[in-house]
Amino acid sequence: MELGIDIGTTRTVVSAVQRGRYPIASFDAGGAFREWIPGLAIEVSGERLFGWDAVARLPHAEGVVRSVKRAVSGLGADDAVEGLPSRPSALTLLSEMVAHVADRVRFHSSLAVPSGAALRAHIAVPANATSRQRWITLEACRAAGLEVTGVINEPTAAGIEYAHRHLGPENRRSPKRYVVVYDLGGGTFDTSAVSLRGRHFDLLASEGIGRLGGDDLDSELLDLALGARGIARDSLSPSSVARLLEAARDAKEAMTPNGRHVMVDLTAELPEVGPVVLDADAVLAVCAPLVARSVAMIERLFEGLPAHGIDPEDARQLGAVYVVGGGASFVGVQKALRAKLGRKVQLSPIPHAATAIGLAVAADPDAGIYVQEATTRHFGVWREGDGGREKRFDPIFGKDVPVGSERVETRRYRPRHTVGWLRFLECSSLAGDGGPGGEITPWRVVGFPYDPALQDRDDLETSIRLDDAVSDEEILETYRYDERGTVSVRIENVRRGYARTYELGRLS
Repeated sequence: MELGIDIGTTRTVVSAVQRGRYPIASFDAGGAFREWIPGLAIEVSGERLFGWDAVARLPHAEGVVRSVKRAVSGLGADDAVEGLPSRPSALTLLSEMVAHVADRVRFHSSLAVPSGAALRAHIAVPANATSRQRWITLEACRAAGLEVTGVINEPTAAGIEYAHRHLGPENRRSPKRYVVVYDLGGGTFDTSAVSLRGRHFDLLASEGIGRLGGDDLDSELLDLALGARGIARDSLSPSSVARLLEAARDAKEAMTPNGRHVMVDLTAELPEVGPVVLDADAVLAVCAPLVARSVAMIERLFEGLPAHGIDPEDARQLGAVYVVGGGASFVGVQKALRAKLGRKVQLSPIPHAATAIGLAVAADPDAGIYVQEATTRHFGVWREGDGGREKRFDPIFGKDVPVGSERVETRRYRPRHTVGWLRFLECSSLAGDGGPGGEITPWRVVGFPYDPALQDRDDLETSIRLDDAVSDEEILETYRYDERGTVSVRIENVRRGYARTYELGRLS
């Protein structure tokens, strides 16, 4: 069975491919049916539970991770996840959650999955996810028994859903060249410009914030409600906070554009407190700085579109600013976007499921979809400056390099140190001085012996020193970005004829 699976921070949503239709799976949640699986994980008596099973046992939890996706996003595969007594590794916890989703799809969903049928899925990752986060997501899906047939950036998938819903075959000659997707999920924010050329969906440009989402809005709203009753959050247990955050989310999603009050019902966890009624303007005000950060990103995106041959002032070229994601239904988001961008803002009819449906469309072999993704982060290296003492950042591959292409970059220089100590990283933007900016993710440190006397040594860090004699050496670095998205570098002492090659990681 072909699926589109959006592993979300708050909600994991599954859409299936069924003869040109893409129904959303409903899951049995204790007798009720819901169109998503919560991202919650808990431990009770040494057993890990996920999704609706975790929700049902939450009052008895000995450890809580409100969002598995957000908890593992900044971790390495073997790093321990805090919040659960057993401290499982990031890869283990995410693999178990995805396996839980696969089990629900097979045995507890509205989809008729044939017995023994393979689950083949297109999956999504945040556009501005780090390469490490992408790798862990892919490995977790494979470990859970899914056959991953494609990996697409979340906003690109939403752009496919937009085109499927609004631009049918009769609109092939439409002047609309691109759609801008505003994707505010539970834990991440992405905004991307996606081309609308026929059935080709190219990621043109992307901006984002790795830790900004609906969860942060829920947290602000809960603190406002608790503060109104003089209750400190740190006086509550983690399981109580998790349940109260769900109450805050319900209140947030129930807000209407013209509503004057917001009721946060704390009764289930704090019966002596009961419901708290807040002024709607106060809620909007406390959340405004978070929303403003996302709006600043979408403004930056529009500023960069001329470099891709698009005139952002030509309204005919823009299909819509398409608003998706579980956090996007918050009225403060819609008000801020419409104040800035006007009538082009369009909320998806099903914002929590747009990405999953777009993935299913892309997974459908009969849909004829072609997706060309691009890198969304810069890759470069900290190295010694020309003076030999100061550090400088050298960007090797910029963002927006098409995924699946091959690129080669070289650097040739004469060293000042006995050892080249190169610190590789990726970043979401470049600062005004050309250094790394935005969100920065270290890759690895590589040591290369510039001094030929050290060429057989591996313990190079203790041998680094300034030495004018090595300035006679000539060093050539050759960087390759291959069709798999893997970056490698070959460093050669050209004068002496020795070299080392290093696999650095994946940029995609």
